Amino acid sequence: MAGSNTMIYTKIFRPTILLCFWLWLPGHLSAQAVSATASLDSTLMVIGGQMNLKIEMVQPADLKVAFPLLTDTITANVEIVEAQKIDTTAIDGNRIAISQTFRITSFDSGLHYLPPIHFEYMEGEMMRQASTQSLALLVVNPFEEVDPEKGIFDIKAPFDLPFLLSELLKYLKWLTLFFLLQALIALVIIYLQRNKKPLSQIFVREKPKELAHIIALRELDKIKKEKIWQAGQIKTFYSQLTDALRRYLEERYHFQAMEQTSGEIMDSIKRVELPDKKLYDKLHRILDTADLAKFAKYEPLPDENDLALISAYFFVNQTKEEPLVTAEEAAKESVH
Repeated sequence: MAGSNTMIYTKIFRPTILLCFWLWLPGHLSAQAVSATASLDSTLMVIGGQMNLKIEMVQPADLKVAFPLLTDTITANVEIVEAQKIDTTAIDGNRIAISQTFRITSFDSGLHYLPPIHFEYMEGEMMRQASTQSLALLVVNPFEEVDPEKGIFDIKAPFDLPFLLSELLKYLKWLTLFFLLQALIALVIIYLQRNKKPLSQIFVREKPKELAHIIALRELDKIKKEKIWQAGQIKTFYSQLTDALRRYLEERYHFQAMEQTSGEIMDSIKRVELPDKKLYDKLHRILDTADLAKFAKYEPLPDENDLALISAYFFVNQTKEEPLVTAEEAAKESVH
């Protein structure tokens, strides 16, 4: 009986266990092969002071990674003073560390949250993302509790000068003009309240906001006119094309498409009711081709570039939001 159990384990269970371990191991090692970190010189900074923020990506040497582009600010309260050049350091025979240091400052006291910074890279045909840890920076203002009696300068006593009525005579005409203006403003406000007219309708004519599809079609027309993909600028072409689509999706369907990866955009668009299921496939094909061209050195055929631009036009036209027609406009159209 023991020999039979040993034979079953040897012929069935052991190969199965080895196969599962073989399938699990590459994905696990790949996940461990890429790591992103962020660090500050200190967690405490005096208001208006400066310190370094360093971001680093440890990766295989042959992996293509899109390094994040930080220009003016990290957050609304933390500004970038200077961005140093990206530095590459060899760790061993097949691994490198890519890092960049930013000189930062802040003029707002308080505890500031620095969100994770994202790196995008292609692993095979999959778009993946590595993120740094979030950081916290405490900015203090040491000048809020200054005691004037302990200052380094002597305080001069005030001079007691007599008040002369003649000194006001030269300001009399300006005071008269000021009160006249106040009376005029009061009369205008009373008039507007009685007639129920907002101030913007009298002085400023509000410009109607352009619809999302009008802006997107104008950007696509510009891309079509420039034809940069025919000049070999494939990555720039797909960057402009996907940026135009991302801005349209963000404005049309109200999700953060500019900050999402292609996979996250497709997850978000699944929750939207599109007029045609084929539109989902067209958008997916555009984003996949763009990712391959930008990150995997893929060179699409000329027909693929033309098809991507045509599909973008088709997607915008099929999903555009029709403007609301007022009763007055409808009456004018019926007359014509």
